[in-house]
Order: sequence, then structure tokens, then C-alpha cells
Amino acid sequence: MSIDSELKKGAFVNFIGVIGKMAAPAFLIVVNRFYGPDVFGIYITANIAIEIIIAFLTSGFKDGALIFVARFADDKGEQLDLYNSLANAFAWSIGFATLVLVIGATFGQDILELAYQEDFNEGLSIMFRFMLFAIPLMAFERIVLAATQGLKIMKYDALSNGWLRPLALLLFSILFWFIEPNLTGMALAYLSTQVLLFLVSIWIYSRELSWIKLFYGFRTFKVDKELLDFAIPQNVNMTLNRFITGIDVLMLPAFGFSPTIVGFYGAGSMIIREVKAIKMVFSTAFAPYIVRLHKEEKFEELSHNFSKTASWIATLVIPALLLIAIFKEDLLAIIHPEYGGTSTFMYFLLPIPYIYCSFSLAGNIVAMTGHSKLTLMNSIFVSIANVLMNLVLIPLFGLVGAAIASAIATLSLHSLELGEARWIANAKLYIRDIYKPHSAGAVSALLLATGLLFFPWFTRGLLEQAALGAILLVVFGLLLGGDYLRRVRKKLKKSTG
Repeated sequence: MSIDSELKKGAFVNFIGVIGKMAAPAFLIVVNRFYGPDVFGIYITANIAIEIIIAFLTSGFKDGALIFVARFADDKGEQLDLYNSLANAFAWSIGFATLVLVIGATFGQDILELAYQEDFNEGLSIMFRFMLFAIPLMAFERIVLAATQGLKIMKYDALSNGWLRPLALLLFSILFWFIEPNLTGMALAYLSTQVLLFLVSIWIYSRELSWIKLFYGFRTFKVDKELLDFAIPQNVNMTLNRFITGIDVLMLPAFGFSPTIVGFYGAGSMIIREVKAIKMVFSTAFAPYIVRLHKEEKFEELSHNFSKTASWIATLVIPALLLIAIFKEDLLAIIHPEYGGTSTFMYFLLPIPYIYCSFSLAGNIVAMTGHSKLTLMNSIFVSIANVLMNLVLIPLFGLVGAAIASAIATLSLHSLELGEARWIANAKLYIRDIYKPHSAGAVSALLLATGLLFFPWFTRGLLEQAALGAILLVVFGLLLGGDYLRRVRKKLKKSTG
């Protein structure tokens, strides 16, 4: 292939990637501007509930499919085992998904009436009427993508989840607004997106795997006990993890908050939690080293790499959070200009991505060194504590209470993981390796608070806020030092290259 062709191919791939990255925030704006914040509030509540359900149904089977396909893929003599495991993954996940669909269609209205008041109950009923049918389709799609990852083919997950899902959801939401500019239109947009992704997953399966061998796996079906032993605890663990991050949105309407208020809280939460994606850039590259260094008992080297990677992540996360703190009201205004409520709750959400990005590598270490039962115990404990905190704090402080409960839950979870990484996996987080970005961030945060409290000029308009942001970034960079920033830039380039 010529250089010119390579450049064109690379430019096209990058263009598609940019479209995908732009689609997610664009969807947030489109739904609020077109359908209104009340529809968005009901949509995000229903969406979180569906994500928790699909995590319970598929997470363990998805990871199991990846592991077992990877184990058997290179040996032609083990193809029967591969497709038996794959048949199990499809059968259990899609079977349970269909059962949930039947239960939801039969008893869903009664369940909603127990949990929510009438204004939310009616809206969620409309959303679930369509969204429930997407669950079996999503189960199939996720197993297929996991199987291709087991074959060491990563492009399909990037294709489906990286840009096709957010882009399709954006385009379908615009399309159905012209047909049904209400909750029904939004629900149809969601279902249509999942139908499209299901069809794409059929195409992906046909390209990379065998339908004949899969049908034979179903014909000679036998329960894969090893897969079930792995998948069921993992299903519960990932369900609780998703529950921890979404319980605040789910509980607000139960305390009588309107769909509009829940929508704005959900929008603010989504803006802040997008920062958590920064961790994935580094943690994906770090993951193989966890297994290798721990297996070779190079605990000092593991600790050093753990600390350095956590430091690099914090270096990128802290400036992003400082800028969100400055422009939080403007970001909400972009989503919907008629928003007239307070955005103070967003200050209390900021610790969530900070704690997660700075310290959650410990959770990766605990899980990847074979201590999955500990991660499940952590999730159970923190989920119960989070529900109790929301029950107490939401009636007292409203949106701020929900944010505080989520922040405390995040701190509790990752504190447990830090202790477990240290005492069970022998991976320590060294202060000498991580103090720079955190101390620089503390000074910058103090300057931010000083500027907002004692110098009202900085809050008059975008130009003044931009000046404050520039000052904070300069101070943060100077405190870190140029040599440190060059090392971070080099590591980031390596991780994404």
C-alpha cells in the first residue's frame, strides 16, 4: 500500500474516531435541547437501571467468553471446548435476559409503582416498554464483542462501542424527534440503536467465528461448570459496581425530585464522570505488567510502577477537574439554557473522578492477582453503605446529599482496595512517587477557592473565567516542573500509540 493510501486510511480512521468522541456530548445537548430536561431525567434513570440489569445478566459471561475463547482459540483440537463455552455464554445470558424481559413486561408496572411517584412512574413505564426489548439484543452483542477480543481482535469493540453506539444514538434521537418529540421518541431511539448494534454484531460474528460450530455446540450442549463458577460472582460484582455509580440518580426520584431536576443532576454527573476515561488510557497499558510482575514476585517494581502510573493519571485529571469547577454553570447552560437552579452539587461530585482516577489502580491489582472474591465483598459492603447514606443525606441536603453519598462511597471502595493491594498483593503506593500532582492540585484548588470567594471579578463572564483557568493551569504546571511534564507526555504518547 502506498504512503498516500496509508495517509488517507489513517485520516479516515481518525475522522471516525473524532465523530464518535463528539457524539456523546452532542447527544447530551440534543436530548436536553430537543426533548427537554424532564425527558432526559426519565431517560437517564431508565438507562442506568437497564445498565445495571445488563451488567447482572452478561458481565461475567462476557468476561468468561473472552477468557475461554482466548484459551482455546490457538489450538484447533480444542474448538469443541471453545464453542461449548461460547454456547454456554450465549444460552445463559440471553436466556436470563429473555426471562427479565418477560418479568418486566408482566410485573414492571407494579414494581415502578412501589418505587416511584406518579410523574416518574408514568414516564419510566413508557421508556421500559421499549427499552426492555433491547436487553436480549445487548446480551448477544456483548458476548460477540468479548469473543472477538478473546481472538485478540480489538477493532470491533472500538467500532461498536467507541463510535457507532454514541453516533447512532445521537442520529436516531434527532430522527425520532421529528416523528415523536416525547418519551416514546427517545425510547424508540434507544431501541433502534440497540437493533442496529445487534445486526452489526451478527455481521461481526459471521466474519470471525463459525455459526456451524456454534450450532453444534448448542446441539451437544452441556453445562460448563468452570464458566458458571467464574461468571456468576463476576456478574454480581460488576452489577454492584454499576449500582454504586448510579444509585444517586435512581434514588432522587424516589424522594420526589422532578424529572427536570433529576435530568440536570444526571447531566452534571455525566459531565464530571467523563473525566474517569483518562484512567483507562494508562490502566489498559499497565494491566499486563500487573500479572507479570506479581507472578515473578517483583513486588518492589510492581509498587514503583503502580505509584508512577497513578501519579501520571492524577497529573491529567486534576487540571480537568479544576476547569470543570470554573465552567460548571456554563457547561450546564450549554446543555439547556433555561436551567435556573444551583450547580453547587457539582462541587461535591468532583471528588468522585479524582479519587477513582488517582487510586483505583489498586482495584485492578487486587482483581488481576486472583482475588476476585475480595472485590465482590468490597462491592457488597460499599453498595449497602451507599444506599444507607443516600437514604439519610438526600432528605437532608437534596442534590448535594446525593453527591456527598456517592463521593463517600467512592472513597470507601478505593480505600479498601488500597489496603488490600498493599497487604495481599504486596503492591504499595509510595508517597514520594505521587505527591507532586496532588500537592500542586491542592495549591491550585486553594487559589481557585480564593478567587471565587474573594475576587468576584473572576466570575463575571467567560473571559474572566478563562483568565482564572489559565492562571490555575500555569501555577499547576510550574509546581510540577517541566521535566516531570515531559515524562508524563512521553508516557501518554506511549500508552496511546
